Amino acid sequence: MDRRMIKGIICILITALLSVLFLSGQLAYASGTGVTYDAPENVRAVRNSSTSVRLRWKTDTDVDGYIIYRYDRSAKKYVKVKVVRGSSADRWIDRKLKSNKVYRYKVASYRMVDGKKQVSALSDWVSARTYKRYSKSVNAQAPKVDKKKVNLGLCSSQKLKSRVVATRYGKNKKKKPFSDKVRWYSSDTSIATVDQNGVVKAGAAPGSCSIYAKAHNGAKTEVKVNVKNYAKEDDFYNYSREDDIYTLITDFKPQIQDIAEYYSIHRIGEGNVIYMDLDDHANVVITPENADIGNLRKDIEKLLVEFPYYISIEVHCDSVDYILKKEDTKEALEAYVYFWFDNDCSEFWDIQIGPHWTAYRFYPH
Repeated sequence: MDRRMIKGIICILITALLSVLFLSGQLAYASGTGVTYDAPENVRAVRNSSTSVRLRWKTDTDVDGYIIYRYDRSAKKYVKVKVVRGSSADRWIDRKLKSNKVYRYKVASYRMVDGKKQVSALSDWVSARTYKRYSKSVNAQAPKVDKKKVNLGLCSSQKLKSRVVATRYGKNKKKKPFSDKVRWYSSDTSIATVDQNGVVKAGAAPGSCSIYAKAHNGAKTEVKVNVKNYAKEDDFYNYSREDDIYTLITDFKPQIQDIAEYYSIHRIGEGNVIYMDLDDHANVVITPENADIGNLRKDIEKLLVEFPYYISIEVHCDSVDYILKKEDTKEALEAYVYFWFDNDCSEFWDIQIGPHWTAYRFYPH
């Protein structure tokens, strides 16, 4: 074995040893001081009396206790005010507070590992106001939301409306919550996201999650969200009155569904249109030429070339339109099969062939 090979082996061994030592040090640091688990869930703050606030949270059997932080306005930061020992503890009362004042909190949990305290991430903040029984400014109930369940197509969106109402506790008939702000969050952002205006947007894959509207004190309301791939219907309703429509939604179902699915995910801009047609030599023509067609080339060619009737395709910002004629003449009556990305077509019962699909032939008066 020559010297260059020996030097190379030695360099590799040294590098490997240094990597192991470095990673060991990083792991030791993480186990001693790093955040390794999630914050406590379902933290709530409620008025306990005119001079106290009660905090509650969901217990976690894998922890050794909880740490309460209260916002200090003079220091402009959250300061530790209490350590609650025991994994089964689920509440703590902050006493000797000033009346008619708002207090804000965060909660963390901790574990003892090798004699060192590992602290979790901090919870989202919650706040509560101390007040007397006849006070006009009080805390909130869980927000009222206009829907309890939402069904969305892929990459579709819908705005939820909410309002905050006063807690039931209090004798003043004109009582109002001191804060009417609502915070929104999703249980699974890979399925659906929500912004702070309550606009829910579905992802590019079907699934279910929950959207929560949360008041200042952690009181929350759940909205179930189901994201469905409406382009991929298992079957269309029987529509045998028109041969060309029936042929399209049966023999060419995979092609129209693939195209509809792609553009429900890859939306084009409002006011733009993609046209797909055949020229006089049976060549596929796509306008504009640089239009995004993803991996749809084979589906588009099969549909346009092999469909036994005349057909063209138009892609819009809110739909994919399949335009049919039994004969390729100006006089031939056109038929339409539409896939609407966001519109539930149940109100069009006479032309609905699926939850977001319609089909009809245009007969001029």
